[in-house]
Amino acid sequence: MGEPFSLEKRELRRRCLAERRQVPCEQFATNSLAICAQVVRLAVFSHAQHIVSYAALADEVDPSGIVEAGLNSAKTVYFPRLRGVGLEFLAHRPEHLRPGAFGIMEPSRGAPLADAGNVLFLVPGVAFDPQGARLGRGGGHYDRALGDRPFGFRLGLAAEVQVKAGVPQDDRDEAMDAVVTERRLLWTAARTRDAAHTKIEETLR
Repeated sequence: MGEPFSLEKRELRRRCLAERRQVPCEQFATNSLAICAQVVRLAVFSHAQHIVSYAALADEVDPSGIVEAGLNSAKTVYFPRLRGVGLEFLAHRPEHLRPGAFGIMEPSRGAPLADAGNVLFLVPGVAFDPQGARLGRGGGHYDRALGDRPFGFRLGLAAEVQVKAGVPQDDRDEAMDAVVTERRLLWTAARTRDAAHTKIEETLR
């Protein structure tokens, strides 16, 4: 893996971000609502006691509906805060987030996420593929954070336009257990799941 591989990632990232800019904001908002509705019907959401979410940028799937459902179900919700080259996940109410690094809303304080199996990670990305590969924005923050936390279930949130075949990965990239779009749920074989996270036979329409 070297410069040609990095160039391949950069070119795919550039192309995917350009495609997303062509999607009207209203359509992206509608897609986000549909994705949230899919997620809250999943057994992995019902079983989770801890939800790790994120504050969406304008061109990302907005997980607010999942956050609201989690809080209404007495789940603890965490948001990422940038620390150096990594992320820490702190328990926080979404309405109390403040602008942080790069203008992204983040918690100012809160109890840190502890190692636990009943955690659902909601993961943003520029692109995903059906095998669970994820392409981020290039900083590697989520890859490092997830690499330090092999527990829990990783669910990539993506509009259908963000699903691409053969997203390039190297040994530093962390894969998803599933990806959900406004049209479908893609279970992957990227990571070994325990009995609580085995494939659920569902058709999302």
